[in-house]
Amino acid sequence: MAATFISLSLAFSTLLRTTATTRPRLAPRPPNLKLPKRLSLYPAAPRLAAVPDGVAIADVVEKDWSFLESTGACLPRALAAGALTPASRVLAVTPTAPFVDALLASSPCELLVAAHESLYVLAGVKEEHDEVRCFHLEGGGGGRGGGVVEAVPERFNDFDAVFVCYFPGMGISAAALLKSLAKRCSKGARVVIFLDQGRQNLEQQRREHPDVVTSDLPSRSALEKAASGNKYILAEFADDSNLYLAVLQFQG
Repeated sequence: MAATFISLSLAFSTLLRTTATTRPRLAPRPPNLKLPKRLSLYPAAPRLAAVPDGVAIADVVEKDWSFLESTGACLPRALAAGALTPASRVLAVTPTAPFVDALLASSPCELLVAAHESLYVLAGVKEEHDEVRCFHLEGGGGGRGGGVVEAVPERFNDFDAVFVCYFPGMGISAAALLKSLAKRCSKGARVVIFLDQGRQNLEQQRREHPDVVTSDLPSRSALEKAASGNKYILAEFADDSNLYLAVLQFQG
């Protein structure tokens, strides 16, 4: 019996060794090659770890403002309306990067502050011009940023010129804009509201980008009413197919 047990043990051990040596080996796994990512024409929305309670998703998702990157032939007229000097303190609200380039190239100033709802636009401005102070207008109007400039620290008060580069993207009224800027401007400061494409493309932009174009350009009568209630005078106004330009001077 003992001999039988030993022979069976040897037989099983031999079978096990044979199976182990004759089992086909798996092919080695190929290296994990990372394929290049697809190029995108638009900036990707930033990844959010979490959204705080009471905050709407629309308030934290980056909008696409790239359709405003082009600058028109009327831009020099808008810059000239600011009457800038080397000592000017300037605020640019919702500017494009080309606008900032043109302003600094034609009219050097003591201080330039850029305020925008788009972090992507601000990053592009800061990359090209580190001297520009950039601030994020959170929420898009309604007294929470987007055009009413609470996000800009009060130490940057006493602006001599304010360029409002895309009023239809602010979602506020002309009266609310002028009221908020009255607290930040020096006496005699100029507020220049302009759109170098005029009304020619505004309706098309509204259809194609309803998340950005949330209001209309103010009429002359709306500006005159807003100006009288906030210590401004309407110094210049143009509204045609190629240019919208309103220049208001602060009297406070």
